[in-house]
Amino acid sequence: MKVHLAKPFNAFSGKLAGLVYYIDKFTGMGYCRDYVIPERTVNNTNLGNRTRNLSVYYKNLSVGYVRDLKNYADRLNMMLLGHGTRVNGTSMNIKMMYLLKKAVPAIDLMTITPQEIVDMALPIRTIREAVDSGLIPHVARYEELESWIIE
Repeated sequence: MKVHLAKPFNAFSGKLAGLVYYIDKFTGMGYCRDYVIPERTVNNTNLGNRTRNLSVYYKNLSVGYVRDLKNYADRLNMMLLGHGTRVNGTSMNIKMMYLLKKAVPAIDLMTITPQEIVDMALPIRTIREAVDSGLIPHVARYEELESWIIE
């Protein structure tokens, strides 16, 4: 169902009487839909468990590695300037973990720890290793990003 407003404004969004209202940022059109409570599935539960573990995983990374992730994200953002995509250190870590999972299917993102990364000699022990292995794109001066994942 479309919502027609005489003069729509960008901040128009929210819920009222079981409906969700929002504006498409690209077309400027206002829309309205029924609010649907998603049903709980195994996939939703697994996604929540992976996300929870990746949050704990990120908190257990070394300070230098987190700094290198942030530096890498900044350099990638400068390289992709004008393409509409921006990443930060946390989102870069999540993206890198899912790319690692794609490259090494034996990895379980629900239970992985930084110590397992080192023990299994996976190619993300440093950001430089991740770039050299082709897991993430090359950026300027990536050779400087050599902090280990654990201290």
